[in-house]
Amino acid sequence: MRTQRNIYKRKDGRWEGRYFKEYDSKGKIKYGSVYAKTYYEVKVKLNNIVPDFLKIPEKKIDIDFKDVCYEWLENKKRNIKQSSYAKYSFEIERYIIPQFRKCKLYEIDKNSLCDLITSNRQLSQKTLKHISIIFKSIVGYINEKYDSNIELKDYQFISISDKKYSVLSVSEQEKLEKYLLKQIDLPKLGVYLCLYTGLRIGELCALKWSDIDLENGILTVNKTMQRIQNIDNNSYTKTKIIIEVPKSDTSIRDIPLPKHIINLLKKYKSINRNNTYFLTGNMNYIEPRTLQNKFKKYLEKSGVENINFHALRHTFATRAIESGMDVKSVSEILGHSTVKMTLEKYVHITMEQKRKQINKLKPF
Repeated sequence: MRTQRNIYKRKDGRWEGRYFKEYDSKGKIKYGSVYAKTYYEVKVKLNNIVPDFLKIPEKKIDIDFKDVCYEWLENKKRNIKQSSYAKYSFEIERYIIPQFRKCKLYEIDKNSLCDLITSNRQLSQKTLKHISIIFKSIVGYINEKYDSNIELKDYQFISISDKKYSVLSVSEQEKLEKYLLKQIDLPKLGVYLCLYTGLRIGELCALKWSDIDLENGILTVNKTMQRIQNIDNNSYTKTKIIIEVPKSDTSIRDIPLPKHIINLLKKYKSINRNNTYFLTGNMNYIEPRTLQNKFKKYLEKSGVENINFHALRHTFATRAIESGMDVKSVSEILGHSTVKMTLEKYVHITMEQKRKQINKLKPF
C-alpha cells in the first residue's frame, strides 16, 4: 500500500477500498475502509476521503530517545574496540542525551543535528564532527528499526585547511637531542627514538623490547596504550589504562631503524628482557600522561619551548621529507592509510628548507 490505499474485491462480491487513517501510540498504522458494489464507486469514495490524509503525519512512536541511544550503543559494543566504546559512551552521555533527554523519537526532526552542534559549539571542531557522526548513526538506526524517515539537515562545519602544527626547528631538535643523550635513560631514549621513527606516544608506552629486532634493524608496532573512561559502574576509578591493537590496520607496521639508533639500542637490549616494557626495562609500564609530563621537563631543561609530545611525530615527518625521503615511505612508516594524509597533516616545510629550495633558482 505505497499509495496509502488499496482496492480489491471481497468474497461476498462487494468491493472494498482501504486507506491510511492514522498511526497509533506505538507507531503502528491504522486503516479505514469504504465499500461499494463496483470498483468505480469505491474509487470515487476513496478519492473523496484520501485527500484529507495525503499529508500523513510523522509516526508518533512513544519511545524515549535516550533509551534508543543506549540500545544503539549496546549493539555497537559487539563490533568495536573497548576504547571506541568508551568514547562513544562518554559523548552520548555528556553531550547527546542532555540535549534530548525528554524527547520522544517522533520529536527528533531535520533540525535536531544542527541544534545539537550549536548547543555544544564550545567544543573543538574535531569533537563536534565525531558527535555528529554518532548522532547520524543513531538516527539511521531509528529509521531502520522503526520504519521512520528522519532526514537530518546537515551541519556545515567551517573548513580549517591552514591549521598550524608544532614542529621542532633544526636548532631546537639539536638542543633537545643533546640534552637527551647527555645523561640518557630509558624514558629519554624513548623520546629520542620518536624523533627518528615517528611513533605515537601510546605506541611508545606499549612498546616492549621483544618488538625490536636489532639483527634486522626493525621495530614492530602492534599495540597502543591509552587512558579511557571506565564504564564499569562498580569500579572505584573513573578512568583506566588499556593496551590494545592500534586504531587502524595500517597502524600495525614494521619500521626500519636508522643505523645510529640500532647502535644505541644495542647497548640497552642486552640488559632488558624481551617481555619487559621499553621505557622501564621491567614489567611495569609508564603511561602516556606520565611520559608527557617527563617530556615537558626535558624541554624545559634543554631550553626548548613547550610543545605537545605529538610534535615529535610532526618533526620526524618534516625532517624525513627535508632529507629527501619519498613521501610514500614516510607515509608507511607513520602508519597512514594514504599519502594525502601525510602531506596535509604531518609534513611541514620549514623556512630553512624553503630558502634552500629557492636558492636553487639561478639567473639566466
